[in-house]
Amino acid sequence: MPLYLITVSGELPLRSSRTRPRFYRRLLENIEDAVARAGGRIIRSELLEAKVLIETDLDVEDVLARVFGVYRVGKVVEYRFKGLQDLAAWVAERAVESVKGRKFAVRVKRSGVHEFTSLDVAREVGALLKPHSAGVDLENPEVTIELEVRGDKALLYLDSKRGPGGLPVGVEGRGLVLFSGGFDSPVAAWFTAKRGVMVDFLHFILGSVEPSYMAFKVAKSLAERWLYGYRPRYVVVDFRDVVFEVTQKVDWSYRQVVLRGLMYAAALKIAEEEGYDAIVTGESIGQASSQTLKNISSIEAVVKPTRPILRPLLGLDKEEIVEYNRRLGLYELSSKVAEACAIAPTRVVIAARPEEVERELSKVDFSVVEKAVKSRTTLDLLSSRPEDAIPESDLEVDFLPDDALVIDAREGSKRVEEPLVGAIPIDKVDFERLPRDRPIVVICDVGNLSSVIAKALRDSGYRAYSLKGGVKTYCKIKRV
Repeated sequence: MPLYLITVSGELPLRSSRTRPRFYRRLLENIEDAVARAGGRIIRSELLEAKVLIETDLDVEDVLARVFGVYRVGKVVEYRFKGLQDLAAWVAERAVESVKGRKFAVRVKRSGVHEFTSLDVAREVGALLKPHSAGVDLENPEVTIELEVRGDKALLYLDSKRGPGGLPVGVEGRGLVLFSGGFDSPVAAWFTAKRGVMVDFLHFILGSVEPSYMAFKVAKSLAERWLYGYRPRYVVVDFRDVVFEVTQKVDWSYRQVVLRGLMYAAALKIAEEEGYDAIVTGESIGQASSQTLKNISSIEAVVKPTRPILRPLLGLDKEEIVEYNRRLGLYELSSKVAEACAIAPTRVVIAARPEEVERELSKVDFSVVEKAVKSRTTLDLLSSRPEDAIPESDLEVDFLPDDALVIDAREGSKRVEEPLVGAIPIDKVDFERLPRDRPIVVICDVGNLSSVIAKALRDSGYRAYSLKGGVKTYCKIKRV
């Protein structure tokens, strides 16, 4: 069975004797959840000072290296030795192949009472391995033989991976992340989780639902890969009526700032109702017009947040943020999240005064914001599907969800003369056997007939949509 020696983040052993057990307990719970999600189970676990030894029934080294609070995870083999010579012979037997023709070093850490020192162990092992190697090099070895001796037990590292460090998720409360799914907000969520915060995701629908669909996929990937020990939630707020309200009533140059303030207000309302300890954003100073220091200051002065607003990316530039996003394994998904169209693309204010922001915000009917917040949908990220992030009231979509079953509902002769690649002609569809676990997209010439059919399918319990724009949209999607 695989055996792992986990070095915990350096912050954990430094905690007080009252706090430390809680942190270690939470770390072990998160590790157990990570192993379980990978399809395995922990057979035994043992706390060894600042390290944790666990045995599992599945190779989970990569998974353990993504648990916050883990500084390093090493795959090890275990041996109960009878003396120094026995120990050295055992290590040499297992390490001899790795040092052949290469320069090596032996590193030993020891705890307990022994008749030998760590240096004695290193010398004995080195003497046995040297004849098979290219020599010893303590400064720049090609191979490092790493060994931990604890009492009468020896643990030999086979390989190791660096973990993310930080604090175990769950020791520092809950945070609600304003989440677009682009490059910034996932990285902000990751950095916040690294400090022990259980993060959930708040997504605002501002226009097309395609970015919302893609943002859910980003959040789900982040949750599956990094967020262990709890069930992350994805909150969807349809903000399209709010956007319309802003575009109708707010002065052009203040629209971006006002919309940002309304997002804060909505997030804070949810935080108060759901018990979140903080709001988290992916803002970086000066990255966008609404993120200048003057505008951030003025927005907060007017909104008067009842929870701290955390901005973990404040000092990072865009290139650094994108690189972090790439390291987290999210770049491919985040790069597909379309930016919401700016509601004021030019002549925007970059140094709004609080009284100006307050003046423009006062033009907005806040009942529209309250209605949007009240109508929010909350999803379990781990068990939900991306199409669940699309409001049920949206019968039309302007994209094709993954794994969608596409039905061509055009008039018969057109289906024959101009077949649509990847679409099933409606006369060949067995409506008694349509899958209920896949989204269904219906296409017609311009979207009228397809809406009727999609509505009928919805009424029968299917997750069906009409493709907005019909054949023209479909052909454009397929060309892309």
